[in-house]
This record gives sequence, structure tokens and C-alpha cells, in this order.
Amino acid sequence: MGESLAAYSLGARSLNNNPAGLTYTEGSELLINLHKLPRVTAVIMKERENGKWEDYGKYDVEPTEMGLVSYALPLGRFGNLGTSFIFHYGGRFIRVDKEGKAVNSFPKDDLAFVIGYSLKISKGISIGFDVSSIRSKVPVDDGNSIGRTYAMNLGFMHQIGPHVRVGAVLQNIGRKLSFDLPDIPSNLRRKLLMGALYTFKYSKNSVLSLGMDVNPPFEDGPRYNLGAEILYAQRIAFRIGYMRNTEVYYDPLLNLNNGSSMYERRVWIRKGPTIGMGIKLRGVEIDLASAPRRKPILNSDERSRFEDLNPIVSFSCAAKF
Repeated sequence: MGESLAAYSLGARSLNNNPAGLTYTEGSELLINLHKLPRVTAVIMKERENGKWEDYGKYDVEPTEMGLVSYALPLGRFGNLGTSFIFHYGGRFIRVDKEGKAVNSFPKDDLAFVIGYSLKISKGISIGFDVSSIRSKVPVDDGNSIGRTYAMNLGFMHQIGPHVRVGAVLQNIGRKLSFDLPDIPSNLRRKLLMGALYTFKYSKNSVLSLGMDVNPPFEDGPRYNLGAEILYAQRIAFRIGYMRNTEVYYDPLLNLNNGSSMYERRVWIRKGPTIGMGIKLRGVEIDLASAPRRKPILNSDERSRFEDLNPIVSFSCAAKF
């Protein structure tokens, strides 16, 4: 679905996306999700005075993996409850000195425990929130540097008749991670997602859903997600989409001329098609999806080339009771 989730995510999937979707849980639901981001190796080239392009720097971003287990529990007229546990292995963290040069590197991992709640406040309208307790660990020379914080997502969802659903969510409301070291990135990026989903039955056995999200403001260009899903016989789902999202990352850039490494701030973009499919059998749904990886946004005097082309891959399994 192009990661268009603000109006699409329901039940256990709504945690960490739009918690208002917990309202639409039909029975208890357990979700297991595995998410793998590939290595990104990007070479930055700059133009010389003679008009030729030469290799200037190299980003080598380690592959990362994320595992998620979520559970949604309906409470009847008292609303719906959900909880989630997330583990993220973030590759290696590069520690730099005051001049921005790499000193050493360490493995980095993150944990988050999430609890969410949603309530239907009138016909077709629901609100919800989830609160995350986040712990990020970065090993340093004399032990571990631990950063902790709390963050909240606030969501709204409105089912307008049988075909249209709209949603909005404000994500990552919270403070910075409490690291002792100033050179460890600690900001949580706050996001506002607004989306809509249109669903209709276009044949005897098939249902078509069209989704869209936007993520203003657009200081680095438009951020949006578009997607379509065909559900055949309530059993087999085919999904396609297109996305364009930008985000700031702090990654080490290896200078290929002298071998030094600088810790550089750069805007990266994820842009391109997505594809996925799912199978539903007796209350169990299995999904597999692929999405574009991130690429650096270049300055006017730069070009780039990539030494790997692997996409992001995710696998999930959901069971209803």
C-alpha cells in the first residue's frame, strides 16, 4: 500500500501507526512483524576543474533489523486496548570528536514498549493514543550509554459511510533521548500524517481499496504515500504503491582522498514503488512486502552511484482469536 497507513491500519497494526484504528478490532489479535533494511553503500562524486567527476566520499550504512510483537484486546463499550514490544538492531554507531572525525564505533540497539487505547466517541468516529517507553543503548569505552524517553502518538479516524475512511495522527510527541554524551543523536522526529482510504466492491469476489497519506510540512519536497489493494474472495490480497518520504540522518562519510571519516548531516529520500501480497486462512493472515531503500539527496555539484540495490523487505503474520 505504499506505506499509506493513517487510514488503513486497523487492529494490532494500528499501534505505532494510528492508534485510533484499535477501535476496529474484531476479537483479540496478535501480530508478529519482521522488518529488514539492507546495507546502503553510496559513493558521492564531485566535479573537478577539468570537468571530470571523481569519487569524493562514501557512505556505508550497516543493515538493520527490527522485530515487533503487537496484541490488540477489545474491551466492549470501554474501548479497546493494545500493547506492543519492539526491538531494533541499528548496526554500528560511529563516535566522532569535536572536529567531526571518527574515533571509534560500537553496535547499537533500541527497545520500545508500547501501550495504546482507543475509544469510539460517536458513530464512525474514534480517537486513540499510544505511549512508548523507549530505551536506546550505545556501548562506549567505559560501559554503556543508555538513552531513555517517553513518546506519544495521538490518532483520529472517521468511517464516512461504507466506502470512505479518513485518519490523522501526530507521532513522536516527546522529549529527546537522555544520553549523557552530546555527540549521540537524540532527537525524535515529530510527524503529522493525514490520510484517506476508499474501498468498494468492483466484482462479485473482489474488493478494491485505494489509500493515500500526506506528511506536511514539505520543507524537503513533498512527502506522500499512495497505495492500492485488491482482495480476492476475502483470501488473497495483492498490493502496489508509490512513496516519497524524506528524513534527516547523521551518517559517517568516508573521505576517499585521505581516509578520514566525517559525521555528516544529510537529507535522505525514500522514493519509488512498493509491492506486496497477503494470504488469509481461518483467522491467520501472512503478508510479505518490499519497499524502496533510502538514498542521499545530492547538492548541485554532486553525483552518486550505488554498490548495492537491495530493497527493504518485511514479513508479518497476524492471528485473530
